[in-house]
Amino acid sequence: MQVTIGIIELVISIIILLTTAVGVWSSLQTKVTKLSSRVYHLEQSDNELKTILADISTKLHHIELLLASNHIKQK
Repeated sequence: MQVTIGIIELVISIIILLTTAVGVWSSLQTKVTKLSSRVYHLEQSDNELKTILADISTKLHHIELLLASNHIKQK
């Protein structure tokens, strides 16, 4: 009788342990997915920012050339 109770307690403990492990794994997977999504979004925002800055730099250079040519024409 004692052996049967010990085995039942062992099985219950294993079930609780496995349930807890699945819960922790599920929680970690959710967090990893959220973080991956955030990283992807930040990388996309960074690429967009680089594109905008390159465009602004090109336009600023064009303005500088126009101002320089305008200054030469006035002399």
